[in-house]
Amino acid sequence: MDADRWIDSLPSGLAVQARLLHALVAAVRSDPRWEAVELGCSLASGRADARSDVDVGLWHSAARRPDDTEVGAMVRDLGDTVEVSAQPWAGVARWWVQYADGAQLDLVVAAAAERPGRAPGAVMLLDRSDGRFATEFVPTVLRAGPQEPREWLLDGWEALSNVSKYLHRGSLLEAIEQLHRARQHVFQLWAVGERVDYPSFGLTSLLDSESASLPPDVEGTYPTAGPASVAAAAHALAELLRIAGRHADPALDTPLAEYVGAHLAAR
Repeated sequence: MDADRWIDSLPSGLAVQARLLHALVAAVRSDPRWEAVELGCSLASGRADARSDVDVGLWHSAARRPDDTEVGAMVRDLGDTVEVSAQPWAGVARWWVQYADGAQLDLVVAAAAERPGRAPGAVMLLDRSDGRFATEFVPTVLRAGPQEPREWLLDGWEALSNVSKYLHRGSLLEAIEQLHRARQHVFQLWAVGERVDYPSFGLTSLLDSESASLPPDVEGTYPTAGPASVAAAAHALAELLRIAGRHADPALDTPLAEYVGAHLAAR
């Protein structure tokens, strides 16, 4: 691929992202230790807007890994930098960088040998490997694992059980935090039922899909910081958790639904 031509084809509203990508590709080209630059998420799929970050996988040769200090210096040299966060994520090294012109870089770094191919929908801006990234592979998170829907359902009911407890104690902020936890699982289960990619990402995956719907009346699960509002949101979430579980799998159920539901009703 002609990376510069591809970057230049981005809409004019993505000039900040284009600047950052040009700088990154130029830096990687000059260092033979890097094998590939893989662009993902909204920029790769054509869904980006002016506030989208730049999601990149940077793959190095197995024998010659640039150390973290070198990677940190490289990302700082890509533009006027506000701050750099370097923290492990999902077993790989990750950098998140905010630049003064508004560009944001979300960068993961790993050995090219660890990847069986390119991620679905990704754009290879640079590929000096031996054809490793010529074909797509199926990431394990592309679909829910066999046990994940049940795990999400049970954790959702545990969270709603906590809501009942915190309402009894009058700890509204803790109750609201647990509502958020339960709602995340509603979105994950609904994403399974909608057959969208990456259901574990929940709401993000649903919104990224052109065909998926959202759970019905989910707006009613967002409360204000008052007892009646939190209780009403909890009742709405309990109903949606039942519905989302069946949407993911008609056979998916648990006695917790009746047990926790009765405790919430007592509130």
